[in-house]
Amino acid sequence: MNLAAVVAAGLVATAAPALAQRQPFERAVDVSGQATLDVSTIRGKIDIRGGAPGKIVVSGLVTVRTGLALPADAVEIMRRVAEHPPIEVDGNTVRLRPPSDAQARRAVTVSYQVQVPADIQVLTVSDSGATSIHGVVGSVDVTTHSGAIALASLGSTATIKTGSGAVSVAEVADDLNVTTGSSAVTASGLRGDVRVRTQSGAVDAKLSGGGDVDVETGSSAIKLCGAAGGLNAASGSGQISIQGTPSRPWAATTGSGRMDIGISPGTAVALNVSSRSGKVRLNAGAVQGTVSEHRVEGTVGGGGPLLHAESRSGSIDVVSIDARRGCP
Repeated sequence: MNLAAVVAAGLVATAAPALAQRQPFERAVDVSGQATLDVSTIRGKIDIRGGAPGKIVVSGLVTVRTGLALPADAVEIMRRVAEHPPIEVDGNTVRLRPPSDAQARRAVTVSYQVQVPADIQVLTVSDSGATSIHGVVGSVDVTTHSGAIALASLGSTATIKTGSGAVSVAEVADDLNVTTGSSAVTASGLRGDVRVRTQSGAVDAKLSGGGDVDVETGSSAIKLCGAAGGLNAASGSGQISIQGTPSRPWAATTGSGRMDIGISPGTAVALNVSSRSGKVRLNAGAVQGTVSEHRVEGTVGGGGPLLHAESRSGSIDVVSIDARRGCP
């Protein structure tokens, strides 16, 4: 392609009116019984909402990309993709994809907004497009490289894998499993077991059930409120803040961060709390056992689940907090 053609291709997006660079489409698919929605995009957004039973309604948007590497006929490619969107139907499985043609993938981005039966199973994969899912009762599995993820009002399990996209979760009835490289994770209304692994993203979770919690970060802060089951919280160097009522063992470890642990008044626990160089302070009831500047070992209220907390150099505070006041 000569220089003039390259420049012409690069100017397609700016030369065409804004509306001419976008082409919407809509398709409806009837489903029965247990259905599955499988969505994959490269840069396109994914938005999935619970809707009427028995029908999946796909409202897509094809947008011409910007940049000098665009094909000269990018606008025409956009129209062709919108007329024949990459939707595959296999029984009760509906697959939404980016264009299969490499030239079309260079030219356009396809985003999907989908209304689905609430009991559907959802799988999504995106490179950099944001993903949001709301009001789905079936299981949800979301994977992105760097796109933000927002999930809300889910009635089953949710599994999230992302490299660096921020993760926001609200109201999950069953287990939540999150694996990230550097994303911050903010969650509330978690009623099942919770497992989070992140290298450098902070974790802030509000729990409302009796599930077990297992959170590990490489260097970031961990904040857990409303824990009522078993708990493991570990950070290489981040601050750890925990609040709740242990009914099974709790373990919290950090390299150099401080630790704040709040337990409900009157909770009976066995304590094994230590810091090599930081102070250990206790205001959660009389201890039967050993109390020193850097270590508390014994029982409160006659003993109960083990509360083990350890820091190399950060201070550790264990206090009584009225859970009825809610999470800060």
